[in-house]
Amino acid sequence: MTTIVRNAFGYLGITVAPRSLVNSLSLSRIGVVLLCVVCFQRNAGLLYVSVGLCGAALATDILDGYLARRLHVDSIHGRLWDSLGDKSFYAAIIVAFNTQAFIDPLVTWALIVREVALYITRILFVEKLPKIERIRPSTNCHGYFMYLTIALGLSRMYAEIHGLSFPFHPLMQVSAYAALAFGVVSIIHFLKLK
Repeated sequence: MTTIVRNAFGYLGITVAPRSLVNSLSLSRIGVVLLCVVCFQRNAGLLYVSVGLCGAALATDILDGYLARRLHVDSIHGRLWDSLGDKSFYAAIIVAFNTQAFIDPLVTWALIVREVALYITRILFVEKLPKIERIRPSTNCHGYFMYLTIALGLSRMYAEIHGLSFPFHPLMQVSAYAALAFGVVSIIHFLKLK
């Protein structure tokens, strides 16, 4: 429920229901990462904007979960909105890296299919979502390797812009394939939840 209120100083303020606030944070990642993809170019200024946007997306990912638990508004639907924000973030970064030839096309395709498959699996088997904490190790490992891939990709762009030489490509491929492997394992573990 959203209401407009007047405070003691006569200013108008908008009060937003806690659940709407949390879900809005989750969904804000979609717009933030769209801008991140657009800014991911071989230009120092745009790269810094892209890095800042990645940081903002990460902050909303942390903040929405924290607020949902703190305000006691965590829910199955909230987890799905959060997951949609996460999947859009990962897919956007994967696409941006692929357009710069930072990640091979096969791993790009596989990572995007994994993100879509996981989201659809969570919707089809929504009754298993309350038990999702049991598969946290494999999902966390997937996330850690995705964030490592993102950090390597941003570092590679920085190195290319500034003429620095470092073998980022093989490291990014290994990290991306590790993220994919743990991602597939997390889907299998999710399907096996009882």
